[in-house]
Amino acid sequence: MEELLLQDVQEAVNRVFNALDTETGTGREQTVRGLSWVLSPATIVHARTGDAALLTQIRDGLIAFVDSSIGTEGQVAPLLGSFRELPPFCEAYAYLKGLDQLDEQTIVKTDALIVASADSHLGATDWGAQNRATVDAAGFYAATQAVPDHANAARWRGYGDGLIEDSWGRWSIEDASIYGPFWLFYLITAAEGLGGRDQEFLEKITTRYYFEQYSRLLMPNGMLPDWGDGDWTHMWAWYAAVMVRAAGCYQRGDYLYFAQRLYETHRDMALAGNEIAGYSQVGLDTGDALYCLATALRWFGQNPPPAATRYDLQESEEVVDDLVSKKIAFRNDGGKHGPEAASYGLLNYRDAGPYGRYQREYQNQQLYAFEEMPHHGHADENSLVMLMESGTVLLADGGYRRTAHDGWRADLYHNRLVARLGWPNNHEMMPYLKGNPQYMPVRTEKIHFGNFGSLDYSRTRLVDEDRGYTTDRIVLFVPATGVYVIVDAVLIDREGPKSFTNMWHPDGILAQGGFDEEGSHWVRSWPERIPIRDEYWTNRHDRELLVQFLGNRDKYSQVRSVDRRFNPSTAFLQFLYGYFFKGQRLGFVTVLTPHATGTFDDGLLNQVQILQDDDGSFRTLGLRLDVGGAQATVGLKLDTSIGLTNLRGRPMFDWQTGAVDYGSLQTDADFAFVIDREGEREIGLISGSRLCWDKELLFDMPKAEHMYQGPVDYDVPDRKDRMPRWHEILRGTS
Repeated sequence: MEELLLQDVQEAVNRVFNALDTETGTGREQTVRGLSWVLSPATIVHARTGDAALLTQIRDGLIAFVDSSIGTEGQVAPLLGSFRELPPFCEAYAYLKGLDQLDEQTIVKTDALIVASADSHLGATDWGAQNRATVDAAGFYAATQAVPDHANAARWRGYGDGLIEDSWGRWSIEDASIYGPFWLFYLITAAEGLGGRDQEFLEKITTRYYFEQYSRLLMPNGMLPDWGDGDWTHMWAWYAAVMVRAAGCYQRGDYLYFAQRLYETHRDMALAGNEIAGYSQVGLDTGDALYCLATALRWFGQNPPPAATRYDLQESEEVVDDLVSKKIAFRNDGGKHGPEAASYGLLNYRDAGPYGRYQREYQNQQLYAFEEMPHHGHADENSLVMLMESGTVLLADGGYRRTAHDGWRADLYHNRLVARLGWPNNHEMMPYLKGNPQYMPVRTEKIHFGNFGSLDYSRTRLVDEDRGYTTDRIVLFVPATGVYVIVDAVLIDREGPKSFTNMWHPDGILAQGGFDEEGSHWVRSWPERIPIRDEYWTNRHDRELLVQFLGNRDKYSQVRSVDRRFNPSTAFLQFLYGYFFKGQRLGFVTVLTPHATGTFDDGLLNQVQILQDDDGSFRTLGLRLDVGGAQATVGLKLDTSIGLTNLRGRPMFDWQTGAVDYGSLQTDADFAFVIDREGEREIGLISGSRLCWDKELLFDMPKAEHMYQGPVDYDVPDRKDRMPRWHEILRGTS
């Protein structure tokens, strides 16, 4: 990676300086204006090559840039008012001064430009543990170092200290794929400007956390998903840069492999004709991607060799934790088709978080973006933000935004359950949802997650106090087939008129069916291209997606167009509305079936069946689904208070009153399944004491004679503790 990166950075720098020598008029003015990103990369190349001609070009380029800031009246325009540009410019300036390449007049003019640029930001702080604050902190520190004797230098340093404090050793308040590495990159460069405190910063546990989070998000095709404010092909260069720095600091060959995979994947795709931010078909672009990749080149040092061992990511997992990251990645190994055909799904249940309160309040007070959580986080809690199989994107997130007030950060633009108070009079749900896009704070938490061989399972909860409901999103993922079963179980916490919409954005719908008088209950889809602002990702057509709604007795479904990701898009939605009462339960069941192009048949519609839904009360749900050559019977206790009947003593839970029949399966577990194969049975459960299949006992906790607290004669007669989780294959069974 290092040699190829040097080659790319060197070629990009040469293109700019060659153009500077040959262009005139407006073309030259534009090239000069872009030099703020090029000068620092050029010094990094020079530090490695010692090319005397290049050093002259850097000096002449800086002089040309500085001269362009001086107006006819001698006033200096703050050309570096964008603080993303100020640190790289100051780095180049320091490099040239260190080599004694600048005369006194140039130094005076350059100092004046830096002063004007730094002073232009004194009126707004935009603070908090988020990207713009760290960019500005890095800029103020850079100005302080460049012009240390100026009268405002102490004030710039004070601004830098004030802005970086919220992020130094603390969690980011952003949940946005485009800004996470951006925030971290400028924190590292700012730490370098604080007298070389980058090592101190990198050793903080909160810093190390983010490198680990990034490393666990890699998709099978060598790219990263987007969520929150994010774009499909943007910001990869920033991820690659910070991971190079982490690899050297912690001696992690897997981190370097991650950076190399990102870099080579995007580079190869761009040179093959895809529109990728940071690269064109002629090579590395000369904007901020050039600067951060050149910085990665500067950070290459005592790096270990790349090690792919940890990136054989083929199992579903929580992405680090359930307090800050709040993401679950569902994966398989591609089966007989190999890793290139692997499936990847990302569930994001991140809320605003119980930290950074002062900062979040400030962002709500000063930021005019009512449809987002503070800051840059979308209303995508409990959303499936990415679904990919065999390199084909089947579901994508809502992207960035077209204008400041287009609402694209709102909940309806994500693959999630969407709630409103009231309902539309004309039965058209989409315009009703679009008319009310403001963000309502919610709380989320993980209830369960587990790998159980033939099934992966998660349950994440969302509490919406403003609208008066709680919903659990349950995900069942079948690694053998790539099928997802999504159960959205709603509990009404406050009575009143409400509507609930099960929203999916498959985009390119190829066919639909299962019609009744209310609409279609399944669609088959493939998005031909994934829009990214003014770019388009050409999507492979190796897979298509069947989106299927089950249990449609009381629900309506529609296919509607919506403006999303800068283009018209097609949504598939299922909804119900009415006056609901406290304690009432509602439910939605969605099946997502990726399949090879050209292989769709009606048999795919019957892979998942509802066995029972507690007579429509949705306190429990039984499912039967294909897990690849066998049938699994799954029991879900949607109301986990079932069986809490020993009210005067402890334990409250009781096997006899907590057991639920799901056809042949009987258990008191919150989640359980049985796969009855010839000669063996596979079982799994979470939070249960007993599991029976066709009245045969397959799992049973021993009686707990001493497990009781409470009055005499109020103990549970068949006293059993619960097993938190269990997975077993029982062989030699009938």
